[in-house]
Amino acid sequence: MLLIEEYFKCYPARKKLVEALIRYGISVRNGRTYCGDIEIPISELARVVGVNRKIVYHTIEMIQHQNALRLLFEKLQPELKIEEIAPMMNWEVLEVELDEKLHKKAVAGILGVVSKEKGKLISVHLCNLYGEIPRLSIVLDTPLRSETLVRIRNIPGVKKMLLRTPEKDKLKLVCTFCEVEYCPRKDGDNV
Repeated sequence: MLLIEEYFKCYPARKKLVEALIRYGISVRNGRTYCGDIEIPISELARVVGVNRKIVYHTIEMIQHQNALRLLFEKLQPELKIEEIAPMMNWEVLEVELDEKLHKKAVAGILGVVSKEKGKLISVHLCNLYGEIPRLSIVLDTPLRSETLVRIRNIPGVKKMLLRTPEKDKLKLVCTFCEVEYCPRKDGDNV
């Protein structure tokens, strides 16, 4: 985010806007904003971000005239957050909050433990943006065993775990270190 800081340090409203563009994967091409190939109206973007339309116009103009910014914002794409829907698809999600200094070793350790489990890895995503807490999300097609969760919890660098599961009996695993979210839609088969 050094590039953003460099160009927008004197413009807090514009910085707020470009951070939202990056967070949501909204690109700027030919003076317009897009989510994938769908054009996003300037007024809606301004409303959602909490800035006026003039800020959006000036920010887009600045992006278009600065080559480094234009190259960055032309390439942005929205990202599928499969973690949100995984329990409804009968998949389990393990989200792990990591220590900044130990996150590389923690990720290697977690993936080593998870790789020994039965089933298929659907998705692995690490987010370690500047100024944010590193988070690892793993989506699996089979539930994790309690012993596996305990081994992961004991890996240096693991600060907190959240388990999103379609299984009701995992609720008994809740402790001060772990959180468990149960998908109630799985029970009613209303999906």
